[in-house]
Amino acid sequence: MEITIVGSGCGIPNPGRGSPCVAVKVGGALLAFDLGPGALRAMATAGIEWAKLDTVFVTHFHTDHIADIGPLLFTLNIPDVDRTEPLALYGPSGLRDFHERLVAAYGDWLIPRRYVLTVGETHGEPVEGDRWRVEPARAEHSDPAFAYRLEADGKSFVYSGDTGYSEEIVKLASGCDLLLLECSYPNELEADKHLTPRKAGEMAKRAGCKKLALTHMYPVCADYDLVKECKQTFDGDVVLAEDGMKFTLE
Repeated sequence: MEITIVGSGCGIPNPGRGSPCVAVKVGGALLAFDLGPGALRAMATAGIEWAKLDTVFVTHFHTDHIADIGPLLFTLNIPDVDRTEPLALYGPSGLRDFHERLVAAYGDWLIPRRYVLTVGETHGEPVEGDRWRVEPARAEHSDPAFAYRLEADGKSFVYSGDTGYSEEIVKLASGCDLLLLECSYPNELEADKHLTPRKAGEMAKRAGCKKLALTHMYPVCADYDLVKECKQTFDGDVVLAEDGMKFTLE
């Protein structure tokens, strides 16, 4: 399982951090978790073949997590790309309505020409592919919002999306190999429905994860040592995610 942090920032434009997106190569499949604005270009920069995405998982419907879904569907119909393999989109309730409104706004170019598109809404049930399984859990953010746990070949990766402190995600992340938690603000700047390093560390400690990576940083975070702040509550392996960073779970 190869995990690439495509975008480690938030909705505020930041020269050093793109909007949220994580790409995962697992078996012969390419998965993405969230497609924030600029995600396709960032994938291309990171050497990821975005046109070969098999499945995209959406955490919630804020624009910094979904804005490149329309461009993806548009581009897959361009003759230079000419997609023929199936594509699946999964996310919370409302994803089908979101897709229908995209088509209404942008027209036939978003309707697949030579491939089959599946738009599925999850209410907590797992999604299974060839050699992989994704389990969702409710996140403490907008309603609805989900975190996801990916399991494949005996390894596990958990991505929180946007969330405040969540016992559901602690349970979801139990014993995982890599936990990617949002960490929007430093400890001294509490924010509703978002995590600080202290709270992220508490969740990682309770989950017993093997490695913690912090992502979704607002620009103000550049003035703080988030890893040091996180270690106030978590004494395990913790890193600050960066765009293009890769993790390999073997």
